[in-house]
Amino acid sequence: MNTKNNQRYQDTEKLIQNTLLSLAQEKDIHKVTVRAICETAHINRSSFYLHYLDIHDLIYKMGLEMMTEIGEMMENSDSVIDFFLVPENMTEMIAYVKEHRTFFDIYLTHYTAAASESFSLLWEYAAKPYMQEHYGSIEEAEMWYHFSFFKAGFISVLSEWIHRGCPETPEKLTEIILRSLPAT
Repeated sequence: MNTKNNQRYQDTEKLIQNTLLSLAQEKDIHKVTVRAICETAHINRSSFYLHYLDIHDLIYKMGLEMMTEIGEMMENSDSVIDFFLVPENMTEMIAYVKEHRTFFDIYLTHYTAAASESFSLLWEYAAKPYMQEHYGSIEEAEMWYHFSFFKAGFISVLSEWIHRGCPETPEKLTEIILRSLPAT
């Protein structure tokens, strides 16, 4: 039986994901079809549909998987609240984005709502407690505006960096981003 814990199931899932990324390097993501993925990966369409509803579901689930890995980086850091303010932590995350830049180019460019939504845990577990600690009695609505500003800028900087081919090192991009934050 081909269940999610089965190695063959997991290998097929990785094959589908890697094939999508390979095809996305050759043509616009909106022109990649399930048929093209299946032909390139040498799998049946039923195998694809066993794993994903469609291309959007595939990208969405890949995004969840990668954001979970970034979340694990946050959990493994000394302080979830200060994760983005510690250069080593941010550099590790940016290096991860660079390693998976084909996916993040798709995700940040064409799936901005999903990318933005994935920041919701960051808001709850890091940004909101950080602002409450550092800004005192600021209203939650105002905190949300500050966070929205940071989130939009952060996503925009990462997108621009990826579109330019990641010319700066993750360390240099971390430095640029941190210099953009207001002094506390």
